[in-house]
Amino acid sequence: MESASMTLVLAIILMVLKLCSSQSAAKEIAPTQPNPPVTENYLAPTDDVLSRDVAPDFTYAVWDGDGKICILAKFSTSFKITYPSIGGEEHISVNVPEDAKVKGRCGNFDREPLLELSWSGFRLFMVFTIANPKENQDTWELLSMELLYDTKNPLFDGATNVGKKTVRTLEDGLFKTQYGKSYFCPSPDVIPMYGSDKEKVVLARMKDVHLQVYDVQMGKFSPFQRCSLVRIGGLPEPFAQDETVPIAVGSTLAVMAVLVVIGYALWRNLSARKTDYDYME
Repeated sequence: MESASMTLVLAIILMVLKLCSSQSAAKEIAPTQPNPPVTENYLAPTDDVLSRDVAPDFTYAVWDGDGKICILAKFSTSFKITYPSIGGEEHISVNVPEDAKVKGRCGNFDREPLLELSWSGFRLFMVFTIANPKENQDTWELLSMELLYDTKNPLFDGATNVGKKTVRTLEDGLFKTQYGKSYFCPSPDVIPMYGSDKEKVVLARMKDVHLQVYDVQMGKFSPFQRCSLVRIGGLPEPFAQDETVPIAVGSTLAVMAVLVVIGYALWRNLSARKTDYDYME
């Protein structure tokens, strides 16, 4: 009986050892799972970002649906606004900030380009057009400029005509420029702007104006057409022209005059010597 029990125990022990050894072998044979690969995700550039024109520094730009610049402007402008107040007529000066919000509309021969600048309490609209397209005159110009503001703004201290105001230009042909070129002027004429009653309310003073509203290539200004006058101290003066040719002509004339004087002096000297020699004989 005891021998049978011992045999049973030994059989159980052998079965347990065999089972453990088989599991250990299975673990050694089974392949280990590698660590998951490390992946890096990069933001893939899109075609529309790559093709979008980059505007030059300190410019106001308008893009078309393809990311191409169609309007490019660079200028500084101040508006002298006259308004009635409790104490009488008052004036304030407002400057267009460099960080003004820009909106616009690209133009073609059927639609006028529009540039809109907005900042705290003010909106400026500049509409351009092709001059006499039916006559095939390839020039563009400023059609109108409008300024919108509200005299509720604290800047208009003591204003009596509180409310929204719109003033616009009445002069035609401003900034007239050959198609395909940009317009440049260091100091254009002061531009008057009028209210609904045709009374002059605002004076716009622009400086270092550089504009192009048609045929902008690669987001850059084309060769410019420059205005012929600038203002110095409020008086129109001719713009400084290239003085190379006048200086060259003047220098040549001066040299010729000196040579004539030297030649005349030598001739007088020789003539005097000959006269003295003849007298001695």
